[in-house]
Amino acid sequence: MEAATGFFGRVAAFLVLSLVLLVATNVLLRYFFRTGSVWSQELEWHLLAPIALLGIPYALMQGYYVRVDVLYERFSERAQLWLDIVAGVVGMAAALLLLKFSIPYVDKSFVNLEGSPDPGGLPARYILKAVLPLGFLVLFIQQLAYTIRTGLRLGGVGQGEPDSPSPQT
Repeated sequence: MEAATGFFGRVAAFLVLSLVLLVATNVLLRYFFRTGSVWSQELEWHLLAPIALLGIPYALMQGYYVRVDVLYERFSERAQLWLDIVAGVVGMAAALLLLKFSIPYVDKSFVNLEGSPDPGGLPARYILKAVLPLGFLVLFIQQLAYTIRTGLRLGGVGQGEPDSPSPQT
């Protein structure tokens, strides 16, 4: 189940590198050569959506998620597991809801062959918008895997943390 999350996490990492190189190139072109293009500037913010939408499920898989540890650490291990399950179910519901609402949004963009309103901008904006349902689907799958793993731990089947190492503080 998490193989897809890992794959899309690597895609997001590649896109981060691409974005850094693109921004650096745009800055060099603008300040040293007094030139630039609308499409390359649009591409900068077009890369942010897949980075976020594909990177968030990967961060969840790796254990880099936000919670209020000052309260969480005071709970018993069993209460922590139950809280993690509730958070997983809420996360799955939110992902499914966003998936449901994003599909008509993408469909409308595709039917209209939506592109950039700016001259010289990127065509086929519907391709970028298609990342929305994909990102929410991957998030749902990762939330499901997380919730199942946590439920197994609650039942005494799994040992250790439900996710990979916690982030350094």
